[in-house]
Formats: sequence, C-alpha cells, structure tokens
Amino acid sequence: MTRYGKTETVRAATITCLWWGSLHRTPVTVVLVRDTDSTRPYDIALVSTDTSASVETITARYADRWSVEQTIKDSKILIGAGNAANRLRRAVERSVPFAMLGLTILVLWYAGHGTADTDTAAARARAPWNRKKTHVSVDDMLIAFRRTRITAVTAGQATLDQYPAMPVTSSSAAA
Repeated sequence: MTRYGKTETVRAATITCLWWGSLHRTPVTVVLVRDTDSTRPYDIALVSTDTSASVETITARYADRWSVEQTIKDSKILIGAGNAANRLRRAVERSVPFAMLGLTILVLWYAGHGTADTDTAAARARAPWNRKKTHVSVDDMLIAFRRTRITAVTAGQATLDQYPAMPVTSSSAAA
C-alpha cells in the first residue's frame, strides 16, 4: 500500500456496514489498517461513504487529506480561528481565511528564521516520553516566534529625547 509517499506492506481488514447513529441508513466502508510490526489490533480506523472504493484508495485519500485536516486544526486551536466571536456575515467569512494567512506567515517566517534541530531537541527535552518526534510542529514554530518576538521588542520611540533634562516640577523652589 502506498501512503505518505512510501510503499509499505500493511495488514488491512474491511467491512461494509451501516453506521446507524451518525449516518442513519447510509452504507459505509470501515477499513482497519495495521502496520506489520504493530502489536495493536489496528493502528487506524478509516470510514468512507464510498463503498465502491478499494482499501488502497480509501487509505490513500486519508493520507492525502491528513495534512489539510491538521492545518485546519492548527489554525483553529493555535492561531485562534476557532475562537472568533463574529456576528456579521462578512466578518465570519473573513476570520478563518485570515487565520490561515497568519498560519502561512508563521510557517514562512520559520522557514527563514527558525532552527528546526534546536527546536526539536527542546521539544524532546520538554517531553522525553515522545520518542517519535522528528519534525517541528506548528506549536514549536509558534513558541519559537513568540520567544524571538519577545526578546526583540524595543520601544517604538526613544524616550530619552521625549523628556529633556530639566528640573522636575516637584523639586523646584517655590515661587
């Protein structure tokens, strides 16, 4: 089976059935996929309403969509698209694309200024139980951006020139 750009041997089981609670009388195909070296009964369960699709097709569709679904989740949870409190139609229509634009800018900033090796090592140090972490996440990018931004903040204008050196009113001699 080809998924995530690699062709691997996996075990798969499939059944066509009714998912009564969610889809009422719509037939669905349930695919259980397990890697050959896994000790679990299955690693992932996939559900599709396309009952004519093969196991390979359903799995490939899921693998293709995963990055899109993860991006939507990241924009909702980390960037804030899920917390928009808009009531006007145009504001509602603009808030999610604006959050996705913010996520794109974050990824582009990280590509130019981030240090993936350092950030991955720091994430592993924070969570030593996560041994499979090999890439930076959007959360890691956001942490790196915030740390860089906080340490780079300077005053918008020089405050020394704003108040020329002269005696303070309270310390002047009374008239």
